[in-house]
Amino acid sequence: MPALKLSNDYLPFDLKQCFSYFALFPEDYEFGSEELIHLWIGLGILHSSDHNKRIEDIGMSYLNDSVNHGFLKKNEKDDGSSYYIVHDLLHELAVKVSSYECLSIRSSSVRSVKIPPYVRHFSIIIENIVVKDRMTFENFKKEMIALGKRLKVENLRTLMLFGEHHGSFVNIFGDLLREARAFRTIYLSGLSYNVDKDMLFNFSKLVHLRYLRIKSVWNADLCLPTSLVRLYHLEVLDLKEWIGSFRLKGHISNLPSLHAGIYEVGKLEFLQELRKFNVRNENGFELSQLGKLAELGGSPQICDLGKVQTKEEADESKLIHKSRLRPHSNLQNLCIKGHGGINCPTWLGANLCVKNLESLELHNVPWIDLPPLGDMFLVDESGEEHLCCTQSPIFNNLKFLRLSCIQRLRKWAVSCPHSVRYQNLKRLELTKTTNVESSCGGNGARYFFNHLKVLIIHDCPELFEVPFFHPICCQQEAPWLSFLD
Repeated sequence: MPALKLSNDYLPFDLKQCFSYFALFPEDYEFGSEELIHLWIGLGILHSSDHNKRIEDIGMSYLNDSVNHGFLKKNEKDDGSSYYIVHDLLHELAVKVSSYECLSIRSSSVRSVKIPPYVRHFSIIIENIVVKDRMTFENFKKEMIALGKRLKVENLRTLMLFGEHHGSFVNIFGDLLREARAFRTIYLSGLSYNVDKDMLFNFSKLVHLRYLRIKSVWNADLCLPTSLVRLYHLEVLDLKEWIGSFRLKGHISNLPSLHAGIYEVGKLEFLQELRKFNVRNENGFELSQLGKLAELGGSPQICDLGKVQTKEEADESKLIHKSRLRPHSNLQNLCIKGHGGINCPTWLGANLCVKNLESLELHNVPWIDLPPLGDMFLVDESGEEHLCCTQSPIFNNLKFLRLSCIQRLRKWAVSCPHSVRYQNLKRLELTKTTNVESSCGGNGARYFFNHLKVLIIHDCPELFEVPFFHPICCQQEAPWLSFLD
């Protein structure tokens, strides 16, 4: 332990803070990267003086630094997703170094716990045995009542409740937290009750709340707090695992779940994270709601854009002015499917800002211009052909390119003067593009693909010419390969 303590002493101050809050979680807890970064945002640890650097990027650098210093271990699940854990000894160290302001109580050790005079961050872990044994259940209730006399809840900034059965003690928690009004961060796991009606009776007065995460169990009577939209300092609202339904009074009429969208979400003016927004043809779910969220960033999914009625409504969303929503300049993988606009986004075309792309997929886009992929000949509604030649910077790092269902594409030439060279492209796929007649024509075109290893062409019945530099093993299935080198 002394050696670990010494390692912690030499950590940068911000990383020390990040590490200390692990003490609030159960041992062997599996953290997701977004979960940790969002928590650090809510705790006020992450700050950025560089307007061009997203606070989420800073959080990711802290996360990577924690792994590199050995304070977090990165593991991989069977599905390929990553998670992070804190080793048992390091968890003990986190408890020790944060003991002056962090307090985590297990239901089996309430009586023996010592409460620091300046505790600000508080968590309770309810073990299953507490609800299975009647005597243990009653003893825990008595111990929690006694705890309330020793704990100054009005000073608490963080509340975390773990355990699928902690709802069995909601009345006791309600009495314990009755005077709490200074919470900045709240995480409730296994929620089976209404937060503002059954436990946090002062929820409407939590004006400093910045982070709210709720994992609920199914209960048709569950509803989110009616005062939610008045929490104007809320930065992270994580309802990914909210599976209840709810009804809200007054001007907020219905909030079915995060996956369906948040009614009048524009009222959460300081909201920085919104996982998904569904556009609807009804009041409160217009795209223009996003225009009021000046701080919105992260990776939101904006769905059903086809329901936007007018250009004015699209303009009111002010998406073009939200620099934090623009793709990062170091974006490496991009896939666009079913984009309903008629133009290629400027950040992917004329004002290219994703120059480091390694993988690009375009599927079923009816654009009249395309990214800088060479000299593209497109056809308009009348069948007339025109040259789309973008003079913007090119994708020097592109390794994988897939074009699918690009029905306006007629010809694709790369052997013209000043054409794009694909020095790093290793895989090219052209599928279901029924109008394309020739691709990359010209004898010199082979030198533009001198590192190509895989070429897939499927359902392109009009295609008759494709230059090729290295041989492919499927020539007997494609008689037109006699044209290829």
